[in-house]
This record gives sequence, C-alpha cells and structure tokens, in this order.
Amino acid sequence: MMKVGLTGSIGSGKTLVARIFETLGIEVFYADTEAKLLLANPEVKAEITGHFGDHILDEQSRIVNKRLADIVFNDPSSLMVLNAIIHPRVMRRLLEWFDNRRAGLYAVQEAAILLESGFDKECDVVVTVSAPEEIRIRRVMERDHVTRDEVLVRMKNQWTDEQKRNRADYIIINDGTCMVIPQALRIHEALVKKATLNTEHLSLNSDQ
Repeated sequence: MMKVGLTGSIGSGKTLVARIFETLGIEVFYADTEAKLLLANPEVKAEITGHFGDHILDEQSRIVNKRLADIVFNDPSSLMVLNAIIHPRVMRRLLEWFDNRRAGLYAVQEAAILLESGFDKECDVVVTVSAPEEIRIRRVMERDHVTRDEVLVRMKNQWTDEQKRNRADYIIINDGTCMVIPQALRIHEALVKKATLNTEHLSLNSDQ
C-alpha cells in the first residue's frame, strides 16, 4: 500500500483536503490530532509538566493548549523540548497505523509539520496544500480567535509555503478562487494509478 503525506502551512486548508480524501474512501491519519490526544496521556503529561511547570494545567489538571503554545511558539528551545517528547510517540503510532492498513491502494497521513518533523521520510508521495500568506493569516485569526501577531509567531515555527511547495509531488491551491475538489480528484486518480502500477510491479516480481 502506498503511503501519502498531506501537509500545508497553517491556514492552508489541509484538513479540508483530508476530509475530501476520506469521502473518496481513503483512510487518513491525523498526526496533529494524535499529538493533541497525547497531552492527556499521564506519562506524557508528567514529562511535559516536568519541563514547563504545573502552571500550564487547569483546575482539573489538564494541559491548557494555549498556555503551552504561548511558551513553545515564543521560544525555539522550548519547542524543541516539546517536539522531542511528542514526535517519537506520534511516529510510533503512525507506523503502527500504516502497518494495520490492509484495504485500499493508498492511505494518507495529514500533518502540519510533515516535512519539518521528518515524517515525510515514511511517505512515498507528498501532497502540499498551498494558499497566499494573507489569506492563511485571516483564516487562522477567524478560526482560532487570535491576533495577527499570534498567527505570525506560529508561522515562524513552520517552513514557508514556498519551501513546502518545492518538496511536494503534488500541489493543491486553496486560495478561494481555485476549486479544491477537482484538484483533489485529479490527484486521487493519479495516486490510484501510481499505487496500482506499484502493486502490479510487486506482484510480477513475486511471481518470478
């Protein structure tokens, strides 16, 4: 089965594209969601609070995402510490998830920092969702109810849209004028064709 990585800068609309793939019957692993779920894991929570302190917890001893984000997005060394705690666990979960996929020609992992984290090394193909910076800033401000400066701080911790486009095998433009669904459908058809050829090639080699 072919492994497809789906990424895009913050506010690009990669989750929207992931949902489109799901409607086409493709299974999707949401790395960002998995990372957030890990914050509730007792072992992970203890490790994080050991580094950042109990003030990031609420009255129910749950990690408050915004408090943690305010620290790590303003301090690269703190972000590195958090990533060192979270990323290996997400990677193990991802590899298990891929290993358990038996049906379908390909499966997708969606991750905002697919390239930055090195998760793309586990993928056969990379799809990037791209949008102009100003549009992405406005989307995140409206979605997360944050200021422009807060969005810019988050953006500084990700690769630029251009960097991600340069590493992509396929690009989907989500600028509000280009229709996203037809682009996703074309890429889906290309991925099915590529995965089918790979499967046939493997089958021929095994018969020899």
